Amino acid sequence: MNAFTNPDVSVIMPTYNVEKYIDECLSSLLEQSYKNFEVICVDDGSSDKTVSIIEEYIQKDQRIRLIKMPHCGKAGVMRNHGIQEAKGKYCLFLDGDDFFESDLIGHTFSKAQMDDADICLFDARIYSEKTQMYKEPDYMLKREYIPETLPYEGKSFPYVLNISTGCPWTKLYRKSFITENNLEFMPLQRSNDLYFVSVAMVLAKRITILEEKLVNYRQSGVSLQSNNASTPWDWYHALLAIRDTLKENGFYQDVELSFKNFVFGNSLYNMTSMKTAESFSEVYKKMKAEILKEFGLEDFQESECYSYNRQKYNLYLSMKENDVQTYLFQELMKLKEEKIYWLTRAKKAELNEKNAVRKVKETATFKTGKAVLALPHFMKNLKKRK
Repeated sequence: MNAFTNPDVSVIMPTYNVEKYIDECLSSLLEQSYKNFEVICVDDGSSDKTVSIIEEYIQKDQRIRLIKMPHCGKAGVMRNHGIQEAKGKYCLFLDGDDFFESDLIGHTFSKAQMDDADICLFDARIYSEKTQMYKEPDYMLKREYIPETLPYEGKSFPYVLNISTGCPWTKLYRKSFITENNLEFMPLQRSNDLYFVSVAMVLAKRITILEEKLVNYRQSGVSLQSNNASTPWDWYHALLAIRDTLKENGFYQDVELSFKNFVFGNSLYNMTSMKTAESFSEVYKKMKAEILKEFGLEDFQESECYSYNRQKYNLYLSMKENDVQTYLFQELMKLKEEKIYWLTRAKKAELNEKNAVRKVKETATFKTGKAVLALPHFMKNLKKRK
């Protein structure tokens, strides 16, 4: 197949030691119904067979390109390099361990073209490698926030930072919009995408939405988030950078409530997802002593919470009132109460089952059935005695 010199879409994909998944990933891209696109794989010094598998695909299809980089562990650096090399009108940032619906590129590009959009949002599902089951989350694209009129302007939309996640792989971006606004991913090991996605959403003049689940996000248990204790503050630095950029561009007041909800949700999520007691305690203490005040959340009211944050509000109140030891003790007591509750329910269910069995055995029908079933055995023994 000849290379496409003027692709409509550039798929930019950082890869690192994904030999187990890259074949399914690239196959799902080459099976796209829309054909005029390129795939730029930016490899972070993989030590497995990732590069050789990509090179095999390049031999089959010249739309695939490979850029090799020395290992840095920062997907943002790789994505920025991919942007520089991209030839497409639009950019799609995907991951090498995911796989995609066949209409991903065609439908998103068509919708973006139709609405002359800077950004096209779309939905995704989660694939669990452990269970081989799909989940349909409601937070990749929060449908309750979708406006009646599309496209919409970012800074004028009350849920601009909340309608989707901070992940780049549920959005298609106009390349000229990226370059004109000097948008870059942060060189962080984790949360490198928060800044790029958030600032882009606010700056965009025209955002459109496609209510289709087009990306299958793989949960394999080896994500960067699963090792966040080694870099517990990347998310915090990203939020600071977003705030500062919004203020420098004069957009902060336009999106203040949206941003506060964004910070509220991200902060509590990152705190509770820490994988060691030390990192959790460190984040908890800094949140209580500094971070809430720094982002204007020291007196955040429940009435200010957007719907997806309300379930976290009690955690916020508990954190304000308690030190980390008291908070953890209270959580332990809740787990203990929950354990007792479920054990009590299990024992009650077991007792009810025994009572039900006993009642069945006392019925005339059961006794008759038992006698009928015993008859062949009785006749067999009688025959032996004769």
